[in-house]
Amino acid sequence: MAEASRPIAIITGASGGIGQACARALASAQAPFNVALQYAKNPAAAEALAAEICGLRRAKAAAFQADLSQSGAAEALVERVAQEMGAPSALVHAAGQLIEKPLGFTRAEDWDALFELHAIAAATLSKAMLRHLRKIETGRIVYIGSLAGVVGLGNGAAYAAAKGALNGLCKSLALEVARWKTTVNVVAPGFVDTPMTASQEQERRDELSKNVPLGRYAKPEEIAAVAAFLCSPQAAYITGQTIVVDGGMSLG
Repeated sequence: MAEASRPIAIITGASGGIGQACARALASAQAPFNVALQYAKNPAAAEALAAEICGLRRAKAAAFQADLSQSGAAEALVERVAQEMGAPSALVHAAGQLIEKPLGFTRAEDWDALFELHAIAAATLSKAMLRHLRKIETGRIVYIGSLAGVVGLGNGAAYAAAKGALNGLCKSLALEVARWKTTVNVVAPGFVDTPMTASQEQERRDELSKNVPLGRYAKPEEIAAVAAFLCSPQAAYITGQTIVVDGGMSLG
C-alpha cells in the first residue's frame, strides 16, 4: 500500500501487553496501518516499539504520551495524532489496569480510576475520533474488554463493571456511526499472559488454567489478531459485537 494512502490507527496502552501486540499486528497486516502508540508512564517501551515497527519498513509508528485519566487528554491525543501523522481512521483502546479487591474493600477512588481509564476514556477517545470517521467509510473502533465484563469477576467488581460498560458503549455507538460505515466492536479476552498477570504466583496460574478447556493463558498476539481482523476490510459487516476470546472458559 502506498504510504500516502496508508490508514492510521491509534493504539492506547501500547507500552505493554495486549496494546503492544495490537500495534505490531496492525502494522504488519496485509493492509498495514501506520500506528500512533499511546503510553502513560513508560516512554522507553513505546519508543522502542515505534523503532521496531519503523525498522520493518512496512509502516510508520510514533509514540505519544497521554494520561487518559486526565480531563481533555483523550481529545488532545487524537488532535496531536491528526496533526503529526494524519487523520486517524481506527482506534484500538487497550489501555487498562486491574484492581482486585472484595467489594467491601473497594474504595470510591478505585471505581473512579477504573471507569476513567476503561470506559470514560473509551467514550472520549471515540467522540474525538468522530469528526474524522464521518468523512470516510472505513472507520474502525475496537475496545479491548474482558471476559470479566461478560460473566463477572469475584473480588473484582469494579474492574468487571468498568469492562462491562464497554459492551453497552459498543452497541450504542455502533448504532450511531453505522450511517458512516464505521464499525465498533469489543474483544473480550479471558486470561492473557501479560505484565498485568505476571505477578500471579505460578500455583495460582496453574489453578486458573484448569478452568480453561484449552488449558492455558492466551498469548497477547492471539488477542491482537482478532483486533487486527476487526480493523481490516474483511470485517466491514461486523459491528456492535462483543467477541469473547477465552480458550473456552465461558463454556462452563
